[in-house]
Amino acid sequence: MANIVDYVADGAYAGQAIEVKAKKFVWVKVGQGTVAALSDHEVGIEGKISILGYSGDLKIKLNLTDQDPAASKGPCVLQINTLIDENANYEAAMNVLTVYAVLGGEQQNISILPCNNGEQTECKLFGHVNQVVHLDPPN
Repeated sequence: MANIVDYVADGAYAGQAIEVKAKKFVWVKVGQGTVAALSDHEVGIEGKISILGYSGDLKIKLNLTDQDPAASKGPCVLQINTLIDENANYEAAMNVLTVYAVLGGEQQNISILPCNNGEQTECKLFGHVNQVVHLDPPN
């Protein structure tokens, strides 16, 4: 149940280019990058972003450290840019993977799920920062 590839866009692969889009009044491009790593237990995104008063590097890395495809919850490591929680936890539901982490002393959670008929990956940040972004392979 906890394989990361089940919670990202169909056909996603390491090395794939992506656009980062956020909804203002319409969905607008706020960054770009690549899928740096993708396996059953790890996903990494690297690129540049300009959103919520931040403009600079984007580095996201999630590793399900138990590496148990049958688990519905367990330990993980979440990194967003330079902030890392090596004691984060994940919970896998039918169509969403949610990570609960503390980054820089603040609760920061993220839910990951495929959207738009599996063409994009939606990332919902909630906690210290609340924002929804879509990772969209450019056409």
